[in-house]
Amino acid sequence: MAVPTERSTYGGAGPWMLGVTWTQATIAVILVALRAYAARTHLGKMRWDFIFVTIGVAGGTTALSCLTVGSLHGIGMHINHLELTDLWIVLRFTWIGLMTGLVGITFAKLSIVALLLQITTPVQPRRRALLWSIAILLVVVNAIQIPVSLTQCTPMPYLWDRSVPGGSCPRQTMANNYGYFQGAVAVLVDVVLALYPVTVIWSLSLSVRTKVAFCLLMAGGLMTYYSRRLVETHDITYELYPYLMWAMIEGFFVILLGSIPPLRPLFERIFKRKKETDTEMGNCASPNTIGSWAINGGVQKLTEVSLSTGDESP
Repeated sequence: MAVPTERSTYGGAGPWMLGVTWTQATIAVILVALRAYAARTHLGKMRWDFIFVTIGVAGGTTALSCLTVGSLHGIGMHINHLELTDLWIVLRFTWIGLMTGLVGITFAKLSIVALLLQITTPVQPRRRALLWSIAILLVVVNAIQIPVSLTQCTPMPYLWDRSVPGGSCPRQTMANNYGYFQGAVAVLVDVVLALYPVTVIWSLSLSVRTKVAFCLLMAGGLMTYYSRRLVETHDITYELYPYLMWAMIEGFFVILLGSIPPLRPLFERIFKRKKETDTEMGNCASPNTIGSWAINGGVQKLTEVSLSTGDESP
């Protein structure tokens, strides 16, 4: 961890937290961009899972930007190194980041639901009803969480700035209890999204390796679960950092997992055509063809590959 200077508000666990989360965010943005690239020749048709994951990335990066501002003012540092003004800034951007991050992870999980709906046939109405129910439950519970959290104090700025005169939090207990409920629903959704593919993928005509890989990818959300309960602490700026870091990791991990299966056809096509190109160039490289014909043929083939790849929808 970085060692803070006497008056620095950036240090402690902040640099480590930002390094991990921004690296993950960058990879997520690249994968979503590849999905957009793969759809560029598909008559502009965008699937719902791609639309949802794009909104999820936007929400996630916005939340991470708020987390970055908060880190510059003391997230990850012990509270005794901070002034009160820095503490209020940390809390304000933490709340903004949590709410935008909640929107982001909601749409990221909706993209997983949309992806699973695509591999669920219309002759499986109960399975489709389960997925639709999970999606509706997720949206409703998370949508209610935002106003419940933001209106627990009066006036609202008192939520992050306790120096506001006349402020109080009469609905704080209700907000905390609903937060526990929302966390329980989130775990339920993660469990369903992790176990559901096992019952569907195994009935498809795929290799065992592909089935196992897909199920493990969809179950990865459980690996990133972190308790949403914040305990009472006298060092909130330092105790916040693992919670916020794991919340961001969970959100971007869901985006990463939801992007790998749709990108598989694109990568298979690229590597398959590259292999075919290498084979054809090798067959042409006889003593009678060594020279400009073989080189020009290889360039032409590589050009065709670069122009024809990426026509899968995201």
